Parts: sequence; C-alpha cells; structure tokens
Amino acid sequence: MPTTVMIRQVTILYKLFLIKLSDLELLERMQPDYKLCPSCGAMGCCEPHDKYGRDMITIHKGMRKEYRILIPRVMCNSCNTTHALIADVLIPHSSYSLRFILHVLRAYFNRNCTISILCERFRISVSTFYDWRNLFKEHANLWLSALQRIYQVSTQVIDAFENIDKLPSVFFKRYGFSFLQSRQTTHYNRSP
Repeated sequence: MPTTVMIRQVTILYKLFLIKLSDLELLERMQPDYKLCPSCGAMGCCEPHDKYGRDMITIHKGMRKEYRILIPRVMCNSCNTTHALIADVLIPHSSYSLRFILHVLRAYFNRNCTISILCERFRISVSTFYDWRNLFKEHANLWLSALQRIYQVSTQVIDAFENIDKLPSVFFKRYGFSFLQSRQTTHYNRSP
C-alpha cells in the first residue's frame, strides 16, 4: 500500500493585504510541480495520480467565504508513494486558509473589536481563535529567533526579505511543518 506525504507547493503567493487575487484565484493559477519526490528524492518520477475534495474557508472582500476545492495528488513511480500538492494558501489538515487566519489575527491585533464580536463576525469559536493566536505567537517567535541569529546584513538577507511571499514554503523547509499548522496534526516529527 502506498504511503502518503504532503508537498507544500511553492506558488506565486501573495503579500497578504496587497495582492488583488483571491485564494480561489491563486489555487486556479497554481501549476503543480511534479519534479521532485519528497520521499526518495527521485527527479521526474511523479505523475498525476488522483484528486480529492476538501473545504476551504477564506476571506474575500472582508467576508468569510466557503468553497469546495480539489487537491491534486501525484504518485512517485520510483518509491510508490503518493503526495498531495498543497498550495501555500492552504494549511494542511485545516479548512481555514492562511489568509483567513491572518485576517482574523490582524483584526484582533488592531483591536478593532472584542474577541467575542470578532469570533461572531467570522463564525469561529473562541477556543479556535485562542489556538490561532497562540500558534501565531509560537511560530512568529520561531521565525524571529532564526532571524536574530543573523549577525551581519548581507544581500542574501535582504533578498530573503524581498521574497517574503515564499514565507510558508521557507518556514516548512526550516521547521518541518507549515506556518500556523498545529503540531498535533503534523506528521513530520522534525525538531526545529
């Protein structure tokens, strides 16, 4: 029986509040990358295999939107594993998009309203909100501590900041789980 691994798909991601494309439009423009198998490292051995449906809750024009989307899967002919191609706009094992969670957190940090009003407006539970807030603080601290280790400013560091649209992919490569993905649902067991 084949093993399943998720691949974080590098996309032409967005700077959260500057881009004009919705998460749905970004997903439609995503070009799946079948080149490298994350399990065995074989090049050019992954082929389209299947698709599965999942729900995506996102934000569009300040309002919560819900969509049913298809996630493409590939199979590696070298090691016989299957992989889901997850776009950076999605958080593995979550129905909420990265944009939605960051939009809710931005409203919270701007102190636009109380937590109960915020949760009612976006139709989330208070416990979900606190989970997101705590996870955001934990992951932001991981990222900031990595940045604090940089002692000299170089052009590479500046280039890294200019490519901040790749934050979810870079974060995943560094820590083995996705930005704002709960470690309880992480199947990668890598230590940061």
